[in-house]
Amino acid sequence: MATSSHIGPGSWRIVLEATEARLTTSRRKGPRLLYAPPRLDGAFYLRPNAALAGFALQLPLPSHRAEPPVLHWESAELDRDAHAWLRFGRQAVRSPVSVVCAEIPGERPYVKIVLETVFSSGSLRLPVWFPPRPVTLRLFSEIRPTDRSPG
Repeated sequence: MATSSHIGPGSWRIVLEATEARLTTSRRKGPRLLYAPPRLDGAFYLRPNAALAGFALQLPLPSHRAEPPVLHWESAELDRDAHAWLRFGRQAVRSPVSVVCAEIPGERPYVKIVLETVFSSGSLRLPVWFPPRPVTLRLFSEIRPTDRSPG
C-alpha cells in the first residue's frame, strides 16, 4: 500500500470520533458485548509507505476507583510477527492479532485500521465481570494526515 500523503513522524493523527474498541465473548446466540471503553489512549506506528508497523494502546476498564484499571495492548513489527501482547497488572499474554490497514483515497485521504485478537480472560486475571472464556478485542480506527499550514 503506497501513499503520497505520508511525510514523516508526527504527520498523522488518530480520529477519535471514528475510533471504537469492543470486548466481546461468544455464546450460543452469538457474540455478547462485555465492554466498550469510552476512550482509549496510545499510538499507531506506521512505516514510510503507511503500512501499520505496530501499536501501543491503553484501554481503561470500568471501576469504582479514581484510577481505573487499564488493559494494555501492544505490538511491534506486525509485518514480521502478527502477534500482540495484552497486559493487565502484572499478568501478560501473547496472542495472534489480525490486521486490516487500508488507505482510503479521496479529497481527504485517510487510513482505516481494524485490529482483532482473541485471548483468555482468565490468563490476565481480568475483573470478575469477565467470564472465564475467550474474549475478542476488536478495534476500529482511522488516522488522517495532520493539516499543515505554511508557517
